[in-house]
Amino acid sequence: FWGLGSDGTVGANKQAIKIIGEEAGRCAQGFFVYDSKKSGSVTTSHLRFGPRPIGAPYLVDRATFVACSQFSLLERLDVLAAAEPGATFLLNCPYGPEEVWEHLPREVQEEILTKTLRVFVIDAERVAREAGMGGRVNTVMQTCFFALAGVLPPDQAIAAIKRAIEKAYGRRGEAVVRRNHAAVDAAL
Repeated sequence: FWGLGSDGTVGANKQAIKIIGEEAGRCAQGFFVYDSKKSGSVTTSHLRFGPRPIGAPYLVDRATFVACSQFSLLERLDVLAAAEPGATFLLNCPYGPEEVWEHLPREVQEEILTKTLRVFVIDAERVAREAGMGGRVNTVMQTCFFALAGVLPPDQAIAAIKRAIEKAYGRRGEAVVRRNHAAVDAAL
């Protein structure tokens, strides 16, 4: 999962690891790479999960799911380098499915075709903004991950995400929880 510090990607992925471990009964591992200044710098979240304990190195070098929460990262980083053939690619972008292709860098188009990736796009910034969350796209992207990855049945995943939101943001007030719940519902 590629993101920028302060967009909530790392926090959402830490929550996802907990949900996968607790709700899906799977062994899960997360490793996070980010700059010490964090805010505005590139972050990468490496998540692994499966039925058996994980004894692999931390960084994922062969991914079946890649997400990018910042469209601009496609211009300067090879976000698809670790994508396995046939992997799912989730992209936050301001372009809809019918127009996104013409805005992707040529190298990204070539990787999508060569690796026969399944590509899904969402304007997570718009969804977050309309839910009153500003530029924090984490809840939207996390919801999309669970909807696409099939780790849990959709209803169970959404309920788990909403419980995690209540636990994480409950002390900030009901309005914050309500906005995050609205972002989950709108993302679907």
